[in-house]
Amino acid sequence: MKIRWIITLLFICQKINFQWSYGISKSHSFVFIRLLLYGYFILNISYASAQKDSTIAQIDTFESKIDFQQLSNGVLFKPTLRPLIQVPGGRAPYYKYLWDFGDGHFSTQAEPIHQYAKSGEYEVSLYAINNYDDGPKPKRPKRKIKSTVPESALAHLSPNSFEQNFFASNGVFQIFKLSDAKPGEDIALVLGVQNAGKKGKVYLLSNEKIAGLNGFQFAHQSTYYRENIDSLIKTETLSSMWASVKQSTFTKTGSPDYGIKEVSTFQNQQQAINYFKDLYNTYNSLTAYDVDPSSGDQQFSLINLDVTEDMLVDTNAIVTITGIFIPEDGLANVHQVDIPVVKSHDPNKMSIKPARMNYRFQKKRKSMTYKVQFQNDGEGDAKNVRLEMRIPDEIVKNSFQLKALYPKCDSCETENSKGCYRYYVKDDGTLIFHFKDISLPGTAAKDITDMDSTKGFILFEVETQKKLKNKSFDAYTNIYFDNNPPIKTNTATTRFLRTLSPFITIGATSTFGTPKENELSHKFKTGYQIGFGIAPTAPYRKPYWQIELYTSYFKRDSHFPRRDEKGEHPYLIDGKTNYFVYNAVSDFENREYLTLQVPIQIRYNFNPFISIGAGASARKDFNTKVSGQTTYYLERMGANGVMEIAQMSEPKDLPKTNSAIKINPFLDINIGSVNLGPALGLRFAYDKQQQWNGGIYGIFRF
Repeated sequence: MKIRWIITLLFICQKINFQWSYGISKSHSFVFIRLLLYGYFILNISYASAQKDSTIAQIDTFESKIDFQQLSNGVLFKPTLRPLIQVPGGRAPYYKYLWDFGDGHFSTQAEPIHQYAKSGEYEVSLYAINNYDDGPKPKRPKRKIKSTVPESALAHLSPNSFEQNFFASNGVFQIFKLSDAKPGEDIALVLGVQNAGKKGKVYLLSNEKIAGLNGFQFAHQSTYYRENIDSLIKTETLSSMWASVKQSTFTKTGSPDYGIKEVSTFQNQQQAINYFKDLYNTYNSLTAYDVDPSSGDQQFSLINLDVTEDMLVDTNAIVTITGIFIPEDGLANVHQVDIPVVKSHDPNKMSIKPARMNYRFQKKRKSMTYKVQFQNDGEGDAKNVRLEMRIPDEIVKNSFQLKALYPKCDSCETENSKGCYRYYVKDDGTLIFHFKDISLPGTAAKDITDMDSTKGFILFEVETQKKLKNKSFDAYTNIYFDNNPPIKTNTATTRFLRTLSPFITIGATSTFGTPKENELSHKFKTGYQIGFGIAPTAPYRKPYWQIELYTSYFKRDSHFPRRDEKGEHPYLIDGKTNYFVYNAVSDFENREYLTLQVPIQIRYNFNPFISIGAGASARKDFNTKVSGQTTYYLERMGANGVMEIAQMSEPKDLPKTNSAIKINPFLDINIGSVNLGPALGLRFAYDKQQQWNGGIYGIFRF
């Protein structure tokens, strides 16, 4: 976006030669500004190219493959993947797996044994995630196999451990994520439904509006249970479906389960519609598919979402995907899964939600959600895990509220202090969270079978200060496992969205002194102005642009003083033309103008109450009304025989004259709420005709 602005400005400066109202010729265009913009343009192109190059994903050239072996109790699968590359001085890398057996069943074991219900040909796929690895993401191997299942084996089919524990949150509907969201890759989700013989519909909501990005794009869905994805759903259809819901069970997981479960019972259809409408309105993307119980009481569907590179701006954020299962009996389940956005698959991480906020809505304290994830990569169990969190000053530390944690344990303030947690704030503002006397397995343990059991996390909410500056603020965590050196997480940064602030102005202007044009003197009466404009929202300690459009109304009286001039002037008496001789004349004009101005300026906010700006205004005056008169001075014989000076005045026909487009420089100051809200403005400008003039106005920024 920045580069497009620079190109536009450069093009304008090449095509337009500005002419100042006080006499700079056209040939003296802004060469310096054009050169400056050109240099800035080149620097931005170079920077953008470097940025783009740095985000290009590595490509794995290793030929990944799947080996299998027919056993009496099923098929044994083994992966052949690129050897992992340990980061120098880093932790031991490992793979995380998701097997798609090609029949609607899945497993997360490294070398699973799977029993097929029917003989036939199946295409098996393996999704692998390389954690702590210094190499590219492995290719996704596929292999077609032919399974021959003895009739006696069909009676002994049983779900694997992945499917047995899949519905731990609510027993009906849940979403599993294989990995965090890494821009430039895809993310595999497994949606599971236990329909108990009932028809229903599954909805998947992604791309939260609060994030401001469409970071997920639907790529693929399995069709083992005749799933037919629908992304063009009419609002009327949704409302009808929502109205059928009598009760909804809400659960939420991250890694692992948060243990959050809420049940909502609706008294009428409108309550149900409002509940789901509020949920639906927080997202940009919706897909759905039907659940047919004739295909099986337990159904698993694999969905692939591409993670766009737009997500690179939020690689410390937590995004939430919501799944909704509405069966025909109206007992719905809503399941949410939190997905951190990452630059690399590192289980030791700090994430925040929302990662980007709108400054316009920051007048009240806002709730922020932080999540700290950690993993023990040692051989033995970790007994004490201490999280030292550097929370920014923008956060009210004593507003800490714990929402979920793992390993699950009680507070050390309870009677059972064996295996507990405690938290406190140090004098330097560091927030300490301490897991005491727990047992967290290590990834290097020989008997470890479930890598997720080696992970822990805390999820907590805090509040921001009431008045925030429009600047980013950072947090990070030092993780201590027992007496080992700390592991520093990424920096979790909260940024404000780059938004525009419209404003309105109303005020009055006045000219200093009585400008003269040769012998002609002008007197400008107080004018009135009204307008609007736009600028970036509340910039913090950096110059910013502002553009306005306003109109003003003013009057000008012009006097040409008495001057010696002899002549005759006709006049009528009783219908007859007579002449009088005059020896001096003077003129007077009154003109009314409607002015259109487009001021452009560079501003700087010194603090929340004082702001200054300087720029130039393109101005054109439209003459809406004109009147004038000429006064003749003559000598005549008075009644007493003495010569006396007399004068006669008559109206004067004058044409309306509009001004040329003028470029007027000005200086501006605002005092008040210069970020958002009302302020008082003073502007001093120079015009060739009016010369120095000033205005006072009120401004309100939205």
